[in-house]
Amino acid sequence: MNTNRTMNVCIFVIASLFISPQVYADITDILVYKGELRFELPVDQARDSMLIQYRSKTRDIVRIVIDNLIVTNMDTNKSYRLQDRTASLVNQVDNEGYWTTDILYNGLNLTNDSHRVEGRATLYLIGSQQSRNFNVYLRPERTWEPSTSTIDWGTVE
Repeated sequence: MNTNRTMNVCIFVIASLFISPQVYADITDILVYKGELRFELPVDQARDSMLIQYRSKTRDIVRIVIDNLIVTNMDTNKSYRLQDRTASLVNQVDNEGYWTTDILYNGLNLTNDSHRVEGRATLYLIGSQQSRNFNVYLRPERTWEPSTSTIDWGTVE
C-alpha cells in the first residue's frame, strides 16, 4: 500500500516539473539529528520575522539551542548576527504527527531580497548532545540563485 502511494506521489512530482513553472517557497526544511529544522518566513510583505521550528517524530530531544546565527542579504551582501536562542520541547504535536518547538525571531528586515541563514543547532538529549551547522537560502522569488549552490531552495509546485 505504501509503495503505491509513493509511486503516485513520484509520478505527480515528475509530471508537475514538466507542467508547472517553478515557484520558490518561503519554507525550507533541513534534516538534523532525529528530526528537521523548518525555516519559515511570513507570507505578508513586511517580512519582519523568521520562525525556526524543530520537528521530530520522537520525544528524544529535551532542548534545542540555535547559536552563531548570521543572516546575509545576498543582494546587498550585508550581514547581521541574531541572538542565540534556546527552546525546550513542549507537548505540542502538529497535524502531521510531529512534536514541535518554535524559535521566533522578530524585528527583522528580510524584505523581498534573497537571504542566507547560517548557524548551528545543538540538540540536547538526556546525557548527550548532537550539533549540526546549517546554511539555508531563503528567497520568495526566483530571480537569483548561486551557481554553486547544492542547497534545496524549497521548490514547490
